[in-house]
Amino acid sequence: MKMMNRVDKILGIISVLFFSALLIVVVTQILSRYFPYQFTWTEELSRYLFVYSMVTAAPVALRKSEFITVDMMPTSLSKNAERIYESVIAVFIMVFSIFLFIYGIQFTSLGVDFYAPTLGVDMVYIYASIPILALLLFVYSIVYIIDRYQKNEPRNEVDDI
Repeated sequence: MKMMNRVDKILGIISVLFFSALLIVVVTQILSRYFPYQFTWTEELSRYLFVYSMVTAAPVALRKSEFITVDMMPTSLSKNAERIYESVIAVFIMVFSIFLFIYGIQFTSLGVDFYAPTLGVDMVYIYASIPILALLLFVYSIVYIIDRYQKNEPRNEVDDI
């Protein structure tokens, strides 16, 4: 699991970079309202940066159990039953990610001939976020289940990046 900890760090760094770029673009967009030149590309770029920051952050959040959950039922279960319950949820996420990957590939192929209006970027790169997210969620669901049964509790503390 040391390799997955490295992947966590890499995804965390990439997510922070995307989100930092998002903040810079949004601040640029706000400041440009007070100047004679308007940056028309900022709204579109901020949307794409937000999507990719979530694509890289969601799998790590899954592994660290940082998603919002209703935990009335799991906390009343025994430790072993709680692990089984969490594993079943992870299996549902895996099944969902399989469907998301299949349909995400089909959706990505739609972007082959299209370009982002203001940025001029091939939409394939934007639409590719869906199968990338699906692939990462699938892998991280497996890792989540393995972590539960290796007695590795979720790490809720803030890691150094």
